[in-house]
Amino acid sequence: MLKRVGIFSLIGLILLNLVGCTGGSYTITVGEIDTQQNVMSGEYKSFSGHYFKKVKLEDRQTLKVTFSGDTEKGEIIAKVIDSDGNTSKTLKSGNTVTIFEPGHYKLQVEGKEHKGHFTLSWKIE
Repeated sequence: MLKRVGIFSLIGLILLNLVGCTGGSYTITVGEIDTQQNVMSGEYKSFSGHYFKKVKLEDRQTLKVTFSGDTEKGEIIAKVIDSDGNTSKTLKSGNTVTIFEPGHYKLQVEGKEHKGHFTLSWKIE
């Protein structure tokens, strides 16, 4: 019995750690936002709020971020936010930016009654 509790606790901690890297405060109507290893994408009838993924950039690495989307209604943008909470870069659909400074970053998508879809992808080299 004690062994089972330990295993379930370990699984819970692992899941908490994985979930702790993404989040936000948003409302979605008929659709969803999904995050894979290096891609965040969403498709919905309405998205308002923000959704993010945290990444870490080491010395001598670069972070390349690409944002694309289709808007039927509303607004959508993506931001690269540094560890101090400052916006380093703002991306509109069709933009790509490269970050060279090591640190912790939040890759965030913000929607205002946005109807459509988006894809935010990144690559660390």
